[in-house]
Amino acid sequence: MTRVEAARAISVGNRLRASGDIAAAAAEYRRAAALDPASSAAPYNLGIALRQAGELRESVLAFRTAARLDPADADAVQNVVSTLGRWAEHPDQPFGSTPAAPAPRPATPISIVVCSIHPDRLARMQASFRTALGAREHEFIVIRDARSLAEGHNRGLAAARHPLVAFSHDDVELLSPHPFEALDAALASCDVVGLVGTTRLTGPTWAWSGHPHLFGTVAYPRPGESSPWKAAVYSLATGAIAGMQALDGLFFAARREAARSVGFDAATFDGFHFYDLDFTYRAHRAGLAVAITTRVLALHASTGSYDERWQGYAERFSAKFPELAAPQGRSFWFGRDFATREALLRFHEAYNALGAIA
Repeated sequence: MTRVEAARAISVGNRLRASGDIAAAAAEYRRAAALDPASSAAPYNLGIALRQAGELRESVLAFRTAARLDPADADAVQNVVSTLGRWAEHPDQPFGSTPAAPAPRPATPISIVVCSIHPDRLARMQASFRTALGAREHEFIVIRDARSLAEGHNRGLAAARHPLVAFSHDDVELLSPHPFEALDAALASCDVVGLVGTTRLTGPTWAWSGHPHLFGTVAYPRPGESSPWKAAVYSLATGAIAGMQALDGLFFAARREAARSVGFDAATFDGFHFYDLDFTYRAHRAGLAVAITTRVLALHASTGSYDERWQGYAERFSAKFPELAAPQGRSFWFGRDFATREALLRFHEAYNALGAIA
């Protein structure tokens, strides 16, 4: 009976919302949620009503409740991201406490390995990293003649002098504050840390298994567009998330000796694909702790290429790991475009703060 009553309350709420009485509609949706707390329909509709009323923070929390009740409801997650993005564009109400900077730790020296034949890209990447590194002891190991990314990373790893090693594409910039402190915090309990990844690798891309196994966030530039910054979110889970089986290689860091114990397979992957998937999956299989952190926001000027060369290396990867042969799952990102870099960063801060709100 309570489910029937809840459905009736939602129906009444929908009529009230259509008539413009948003406050009364919200009251009916709240009543429906109390009557049937296991149903995602009431908080979802409440999220719509609260957004119409301009109560963006409470709208985000209502949509998040709907997403928690029905993890398969991708639309609810997208509404969390979209509404949070709207708040970031017009932050006229508090959202939550900005996540505290990672607790001070000794600034562990780090070696940064990058393969690059593009001086302009490399200069932008290094300028971004140097700003983030501050006074931390570091070195850049630039491989300008890599025969493949695996071969180049192996050379860089062999030359690394510092106990932490980061591997980055040359078209990556770090946007968020304190990215290397966030890496320190994550690497205190893990061996390899990236930005996006999966807890269940079942095929030839880290996102192959689909949701709910995907985690992390990254940003992309949209040159020439009125909103030239895109946030791509894979999960509402935030912070340092362990249990990954594979990572995307746009940017990841590792304890040097852990990375050397795995190495990159330059014989099988003698091009520019699958070095990262192979490395991180083998790290997982070797018992190393692999994680992602959402505290680091990177801007990546490439969304990847899945051409014939990629397909050839996908076949090599599948032959090397024949157990990874499950059907492809539902794989997508939850996106929001931004007009300014400042709004993108406010979104990223609020996204991480959301994880701390019960």
